[in-house]
Amino acid sequence: MLLSTMSGKLLRRTLVASLLMLSCLSPALAQLHAAASVALAKEESGELDLPAAKAHFDTHSACFVDARSEYSYYKSHIKGALSLSDSRFDEQFPDFRQKITIGTLIVVYCVGPGCPKARNVAEKLKQNGYRNVKVFSGGLVDWSHAGFPMEG
Repeated sequence: MLLSTMSGKLLRRTLVASLLMLSCLSPALAQLHAAASVALAKEESGELDLPAAKAHFDTHSACFVDARSEYSYYKSHIKGALSLSDSRFDEQFPDFRQKITIGTLIVVYCVGPGCPKARNVAEKLKQNGYRNVKVFSGGLVDWSHAGFPMEG
């Protein structure tokens, strides 16, 4: 009952603290704590890993945005994602703004971890008033290798 009343962030912090206490008892729990701490730190910095991105996808709690070129987007993209390419942001943004409200959670991705386009688009969205913007750093490479839903 207590868990259902906690906010997501508070719940994650409580879980990490509990794992820290239990990690003293077991090396396996220590590894679990380390992984949870890294995931929490990434999420708080605005970066999502594959499990967090998939959780938002499954719960329909975010708008996924593909920062790659329109050509790449039309070839393949995360199912339901919108195209807002880094190179054509200014041309595409007015239409995007009409569709997506300012308070929507937005998950921006590009091809993979080394691609700067997702961070560029995320920054441009923040400059245009969107505050709830995350970057899925694994991008389309991680998503497709996991066999998650795609279209195009």
